[in-house]
Amino acid sequence: MGMHSEAPLSPVRGVSWWAVRGAALLALVVAGGTAFAALGGDAERRGEVVRVIDGDTLIALIDGEETTVRLLNVDTPETKHPDEEVQCLGPEATAFLTERLPAGTEIELEYDQERLDRYDRTLAGVYESESLINAEIAAAGLGIPVYFAPNDRFLPDVEQASKEAQKKQAGLFSAEIECTLPAQLQAQSAAVEQVPATIEGDPGDALAGATTVLEELDLFITGLEVAGLPSLGNAVLAGPLLEPYLEGLRGDADELREQAESAHGTLDELKNAYDIEQERLEQERLEEERRQEEERLEQERIEEERRQEEERLEREEQERKEREEREEREKQPAQKSSGSKSSGSTGSSSGGSSSSTGSSGSSGSSGGSSSGGKSSGGGSSSCVPYGPEIPHADAGGYTGKRYGMPGGKTFRKCS
Repeated sequence: MGMHSEAPLSPVRGVSWWAVRGAALLALVVAGGTAFAALGGDAERRGEVVRVIDGDTLIALIDGEETTVRLLNVDTPETKHPDEEVQCLGPEATAFLTERLPAGTEIELEYDQERLDRYDRTLAGVYESESLINAEIAAAGLGIPVYFAPNDRFLPDVEQASKEAQKKQAGLFSAEIECTLPAQLQAQSAAVEQVPATIEGDPGDALAGATTVLEELDLFITGLEVAGLPSLGNAVLAGPLLEPYLEGLRGDADELREQAESAHGTLDELKNAYDIEQERLEQERLEEERRQEEERLEQERIEEERRQEEERLEREEQERKEREEREEREKQPAQKSSGSKSSGSTGSSSGGSSSSTGSSGSSGSSGGSSSGGKSSGGGSSSCVPYGPEIPHADAGGYTGKRYGMPGGKTFRKCS
């Protein structure tokens, strides 16, 4: 990493450091260099806190001037970046530094090779009561080690403090704080564990839920890449010095994805089996409906045939009755006609009428006999006339019984 060869400062400085540092300064002054000015004189190394800007930046009164100081080799989540949202634990880091260095606190500053950054902020290690605040922030898990060449003087202390925070799962490395990556991974794990291995009935909803879990887990895994960390609210962890930690999270997330994919696959198989069974049941239902429809149609056909047979039998019975009645009626006129003729002949003989008169009387009697009326000789008949009077000339081929009407020119049919 091109780290500076100078031995790092301890968070708690000792007398030996002053001896070494003093010797180095004396050598530089004797050489006529300007290194003392670069490292800072006593006035430039002491200050008083005016206010805290965010977790790694404060304003201090140094040598009579308000100076913006950016703590070296530590980076905290953003809270006031114009192009970025407030990151996970950014406000907490600001609160930590504000509580640790309230306004009026006396501080000491140590510098590295470059004194200013591109924003003209003074770069320094900040001490209070001989404790390196840069490392304290990292130890609380509220900042991560960062290296901007060539300044690496405080990096080892910050890295060590960060490793301790990771072991203790403090701050950004805690699974108890909702916005951290470990907490988000834990939430993903809980969601995967909620995916059922078996289910009664239709697995469709459970499969859809498992698909959502898998999709959200994929988004989380993508977010664990450096470019994706802002989407997870943890852009501060994108520094290369945190890559080993992120790699561990990615490994855990990949194992979790295998578990989620297995659970999803199980539900997918259950869904396929359920769909096949439902299709079979549907086919059986349709077949049963078809069978019932055929039975209904067959029953209707049988009922229709039975009805038609009954109608046929009724019709034949009616025709039989009508035929018998007709035959009966046809038999009666012949008998009545025979009786009428015999009575007329007797009357003609008894009456002693002339041939012309007898002929006329015979004609009249014949009409009366045929129709069942009284003959001129006083005979009787059972003929019951019905219908209108019909001229003999217009009988229309009628051969049945007749009832002769007065005048001898018309008759009525007999029943």
